[in-house]
Amino acid sequence: MRRRTTYLAVLSVALLAAACGSETTSPGSGTSGGGTGSSELMITAPANGATVTSPFMLTFQTTEKLGKPDTGLDHVHVFTDGKSDQYTVVPNTSFEIKNLTPGEHKLNVTLQHADHSPAGPKAEITVMVAGGPGGAAPNPAPTTTDGGYGY
Repeated sequence: MRRRTTYLAVLSVALLAAACGSETTSPGSGTSGGGTGSSELMITAPANGATVTSPFMLTFQTTEKLGKPDTGLDHVHVFTDGKSDQYTVVPNTSFEIKNLTPGEHKLNVTLQHADHSPAGPKAEITVMVAGGPGGAAPNPAPTTTDGGYGY
C-alpha cells in the first residue's frame, strides 16, 4: 500500500508540473501567457549562431501591435549582451545594429508596454560579428537610425 501511495504522489506532482506549463522556447523566441490571450516575440533575422558584419539588420515578429510609447502601444527594447539597462526603444519590427565589436554577442529583445513595464515575452540569439578576435573590447549599446528615438 505504501508503494502505491508513493507512486500516486509522484505521478500527481508530475501532472501538476505539466499542467502549470513548464514551457521551453527555442533560441530567438519567447511567449508570455496571461490575461485572455498570449503574446509572442520572435527574432527572425539573423539566425541564431549566424556570422554577421556590422552594421546589420535585426528583425523580429510579435503578435502585438507596436508603436512609439506616446501612442499607448507596446514597443520593443533592443539591447546586447544582457545589458538590459542600455536599451533602445524600437516601435516597429526591424532595427539596424551598429558598432558591435568583432566577436560573439547576444542580441536581446523584450516586449514592453507603453510605460516601459515588461509585457512578458523576450527573445535572445547569439551572433558572431566578423572582423577579428572579439570579447576584449567594450560593447556599446545599439544605436538607432530612426532619429534617436531611444531612451
